[in-house]
Order: sequence, then C-alpha cells, then structure tokens
Amino acid sequence: MPPDPATKRLADIFLDPKTIAALLAAAVSAALTVFKLTEKLPDWIKQEATPAELAAIVAFLFWVAFAVLLTLLARWRDRRKHPDGKPTPGRVVIYVAELQGDDKLGSHRNHIVLTLRRQLGDAIQILRAGIELHAEESGNPENDARSANRKGQRYLNLSKHKGDLLVWGQIIQESKLVELRFTSSVHDAAEQKRFTFAEKMVLESDFGPEMAAALAAIAGQLVLSAKNPSVYVADALIPIAEKLRTLVANLPASMGPDERGLLERSYAVAELAIGNQRGDSEALERAVAAYRDALNEFTQDRVPLEWARTQSNLGVALFLIGERESGTERLKAAADAYREALKEGTREKVPLLWATTQNNLGTALARLGERERSREQLEAAVVAHREALKERPRERVPVDWAVTQVNLGSALLTIGRWEGGTGRLETSLAATREALKVLTREDTPILWAGAKINLGTTLSAMFERGGDTKQSEAAVAAFREALKECSPNSVSLQWATVQNNLGATLEKMGKLEEAAESYRSALQVLTPENHFQMFTSASKNLAGVLKKRAPKERTHNPTRTG
Repeated sequence: MPPDPATKRLADIFLDPKTIAALLAAAVSAALTVFKLTEKLPDWIKQEATPAELAAIVAFLFWVAFAVLLTLLARWRDRRKHPDGKPTPGRVVIYVAELQGDDKLGSHRNHIVLTLRRQLGDAIQILRAGIELHAEESGNPENDARSANRKGQRYLNLSKHKGDLLVWGQIIQESKLVELRFTSSVHDAAEQKRFTFAEKMVLESDFGPEMAAALAAIAGQLVLSAKNPSVYVADALIPIAEKLRTLVANLPASMGPDERGLLERSYAVAELAIGNQRGDSEALERAVAAYRDALNEFTQDRVPLEWARTQSNLGVALFLIGERESGTERLKAAADAYREALKEGTREKVPLLWATTQNNLGTALARLGERERSREQLEAAVVAHREALKERPRERVPVDWAVTQVNLGSALLTIGRWEGGTGRLETSLAATREALKVLTREDTPILWAGAKINLGTTLSAMFERGGDTKQSEAAVAAFREALKECSPNSVSLQWATVQNNLGATLEKMGKLEEAAESYRSALQVLTPENHFQMFTSASKNLAGVLKKRAPKERTHNPTRTG
C-alpha cells in the first residue's frame, strides 16, 4: 500500500538537514537555559565574549562532554564483551559464556574459568564472553539449542573474538550442578555427536578431564578440511597448525591418553597436509614426530584400531618424505607402517580402513619397485591396489575407487615401460580414463589434476613405444589441463611434476625450445631438499635438451669466415 502523502511530507521535513541542524541548535539552547551553563564560565571569558560566542563555547563543551560519555560507554561495552582482554593470535581460545541462573557476580562462571585455567594450563587462553545463550527458551529444546548454537558460532567467528570453543549452559538443582554445552567455531551442534564429547554434560562445578575431552575433539574438528585431499587447504591450515603446535608442546595434565593421542594426531594431520601441498619437508618431519607421539598414547594392546589408524597415517607421512629423497629407507619404513596397521585394521573389522591401507601400501611398493628396479615389488603393488578395490566399489565410495584406479594405473605404467609391447600401458590408460569419469575439476580439482598427469604420462609412453602423433598431442593437452589446477604457489610439487613430464613429451616431439622452457619452470620450484629425485631428473633433462639444441643452433647460425 502506498504511503500516506501527509506522512511522507512530514518525514521529508524532519529528515531535511536544515531541520536537523535547527533541532540540534534548539536542543543546545534548551540545555543552556535549563542548566545555565554560561554562569559556570570564568568571569574574564564572560566579560570578553559576546552572548553568541558564549553560547558557542558552551555548545562546544557540551559536545566534548557528550563525546567523552560515548567513549566511556563504548569502553564499558567492550569491557563487558572482553572482561579478560582480547584473544591472543596463535593460541587456542576457549570462551565461557554467562551462565543462565548464575548469581549477579557470576560466581559459578568465575569458578569454572579458574578451574579450566588450572586444568588446561597456559597453552590455552580461557576468556569470559559477554554473551548468554539459552537452550530452553521457546518450549522446543531442540530448536532452541540449535538457535543458541548458531548464535554462539557467530560470536566465535567475529574477527574481534576469534575463538575456537564457547562453553555455555545453566545452573540447575539449586546451584549444585552445572549443565554445560559446547559450541565449536567449525561445526554446529548437530555434528558434535560425531566426536568424543557429548552435546551437553551435567557435572559438579569443580571439573577438568571432561573439558580436556572436549578440547581434544575441537582439534579433530579444526583439521577436518585437511582430510580432503581433493582441494587445496594448506594456507588455511597453517594458523591452525601453529595453534595445535603450541598446545601439543604443553599438553594439559588433566588429559587422558585418548585425548592426548587425538590432539597429537590432529596436529599431525594438519602438518601432513601442509607438507604435502606446499612441498614443505619440515612440516612432514613434524607430522612424523607427532604421529609417533600419538602412538605412545594409542597403544596396540589398549586401543588396537586407533593404533592401526595412526600407523597408517604415519606411513603416509613417511612415504611423502621418502618419495622426495634419494634413498629407500623412508619408503621401506612407510611400507612397514602400513603392514603393521593391517595387523589390527583387518578387512573383517574395518573394511574401509583396510582398503585405504592396502591402497597406500600399493603406492609405497610401486615407488620402491621403481626405485630399486624390482618387478616383484611392482607386481605386489598391483595386487595391493586390486585388493583395495574389493572394499572400494565405485557405487559405494566413488572418489576412493577412482583414486585407487589412478594408483593402479601408475603401477601398471611403470611395468609397461619395462616390458615390450603396449599391453600394460593400455591397461593403465583404461584405468586412468575410468577414474576420470568420477574425478572432475569442479568437485575434486587436485585429484583430477593428478589423474590428468597420469593420463598424459601414459600417452607419452605409448607415443615413445611407437605410437602416432595423436597420442603425443593428447599427452601435451592432458598436462596443460593439469596445470590449470596447479601453480608454483599451491601444490607446487605437483606443478613441477607436470612441467617436467610436459618437457619430456615435448622433447620426444622434437620441440626443444618448449621442452627447455618446461624444464626451467620445474626447476623454479624444485630443490635437492624438497624433492631430490625430481630435481635431479629435471636438471638432467634440461642439460640433455640444451646439448641437443647446440648442433642445431650452429647449423642455423654458421660461423662466417673471412
């Protein structure tokens, strides 16, 4: 319905800047009249100044006082929101909200804050939050809890708060018990049940170990993104790893072995993703150390499945280091870790963990076979991958199935290069093409790029075996597709792999200038420290191309004689 013309006209009058200025002047004049502020000025000012100047002076003082009042109000509000100061960057931060039913002094909350500080130590910052959440407000506890949780999440994610966990709740049973709930900055209450602490706890006011369990679960939530290898997450994980590094170096005394193990393994997961995607060998070494610390807590006799899961993760970290080194010690250690994991992580107990470990074992054996020129190791790798596929069917876990297909194709490719004919190469090509029906650039960009690299490498090998130029051109196209999801700044070693393989294909095609450029691009990222094997390969390849170019340059530019 259109607004009433008279109402619109009245609104235009009152919103006009001249009207606002006149009203402010009238308000100041009224204040001067009521409080007779001019009479409070020193006599020498009253004698020297005109009435208009006196009014201006008093108005100025009035607005100064008003500004001071607003500043004090803002500071009071900030103090209420941050009674213990602001969070320190790089530390895990836990906020304790105002508790429903607490006394005016907040005695229960203060007691909980002091208990947490005593139990969790200096590595974690415990702060009081200027917020109160209600889980039972409208009569629908489930909806109220979700609404309160979302409000708490918004509080934690505000830039001025930036916390990791919000503890909130109420005092029940005549102030003898505390009902506490937890809101994480990462996941909502519906997903909290996946982790090792309940959605809410009822406990005595003086507690500690329960909060340690909650804290361990936070660490698990913080690094969830690291468990998705299909997207680049390393930059986002760096500040999380820094927080967890401080925490695992000063583990709270109240923590039991399960919580300590979970924290150490969560930290290792973050460092593993950073080391893998950024080509950071030091991060991978920190991951290995953290996984070994976690194994001291997750012992085989006490928690065999957690021990197996941690052994499998340790194998991944060792493999990534070994892949970049010149020897085979770390690769063998990775294979040993996988075999240890399979002792408890059996197909009958945990089929998906068993399949993951079989796939990883196959990858380690394939690299060992390639490094040691061992056909036996490579054939064992093929067997391991095919075993993994028994519990990784396409219809149930399509991405895992596709990853295993790519790894199977890679092992077959290495065998195919060593034997005559193209049978194994064609099988490798078929496996990779099947995987690319599942792995897409939109949903799994990094895995898609890895499959494209495998596709290009296989096509290049078939061209070298006597194929036609269509295969070499398709290989070049596959490598250039992969480069769309790699760069020197993200997944840099994968980018260098593409450049090195692209250069090798271009060299086979006789395009020496382009090949040399690709090798140089790879060497912008590769060093003996971050990937000795590939650095050596790219360096030799570049030297070989430059040597081939030299005779051609002399032919095209003959030396003139007198």
